[in-house]
Amino acid sequence: MRTFYFSLLIICSLGPLNTFASNREDSLGKYDKLDSIDMLTSSFTYKVGEQQLGNVATLQVPDGYRFLDATQSRVLVEHVWGNPENPNSLGLLLPARVGPLDKDVWGFLVSYEPSGYLDEGNARLINYTTLLEEMKEDLRKENVLRQGKGFGIITSMDWAFPPYYDKKTHALHWARILHFRYSHQSILNYEVRLLGRRGALCFTAVGNPSQLNLIQKQLKSITGVARFTNGNNYTDFNPRTDGATMWVPEASTVSRILSPVNLLLWLRNTWLLLIVSCCMVLFVYAMQYYHRRKPTYRKMIHIDESLN
Repeated sequence: MRTFYFSLLIICSLGPLNTFASNREDSLGKYDKLDSIDMLTSSFTYKVGEQQLGNVATLQVPDGYRFLDATQSRVLVEHVWGNPENPNSLGLLLPARVGPLDKDVWGFLVSYEPSGYLDEGNARLINYTTLLEEMKEDLRKENVLRQGKGFGIITSMDWAFPPYYDKKTHALHWARILHFRYSHQSILNYEVRLLGRRGALCFTAVGNPSQLNLIQKQLKSITGVARFTNGNNYTDFNPRTDGATMWVPEASTVSRILSPVNLLLWLRNTWLLLIVSCCMVLFVYAMQYYHRRKPTYRKMIHIDESLN
């Protein structure tokens, strides 16, 4: 089970874009020269229209929203809002009429998790009770790091509603309510994972629990304008070349073995082993047959008996 980052914005790790991480780190340096938070946020450049999300997807920014790219979203999330570092963010969607320093600011963090292909059979078999317990266990470890950096301690979490898998859109929906120490205000963390060929495109919304219905409605429209690029769609999965996800919790061993993807992989490996074994046996028999039919020449020695 992967370790989740339980901050005000819980985000997924990113694999295909790791090669750009060093460039992002360097580009963050120019923002360190700005002393004032107001100056920093005023330097942001918001975008609209179609945006490229790495090399895995595109996003058409909806009306009423504006988009911060990966570098600027990191500045806002980490330097301004005080969340743990994550160099793998794809960007952040903010309402056009809400400023990043407003008291009731909320937005949608976009990221990508290269966890592999998750077939629908395993998606339906997720035990969310066990998943929540694993998240709580990871939370205890994460709180040690959060406390060392002066971030708020999350004491517990609960499901805002029973998580579910949407077969039509190939999406996982789960929402958590995070409870903080020394604070009577809880945080809603709503995450939608659009499953793709090699991982999930993640949209994470953060707000008050009272905003659940609003955020749920907005997420539906936002995820509807996100598209995987050619070759990265869920239906582009190739069991011969692509790997399956390993993070699915509590999918029983039997169900994982009997899943169509794993069965196909097992059959492929079994047939490959049988073919190699047969070739080796045939080679041995061929060599034996060859040596049996090969004529042997023995030098005859004649003894002259008249010499005796």
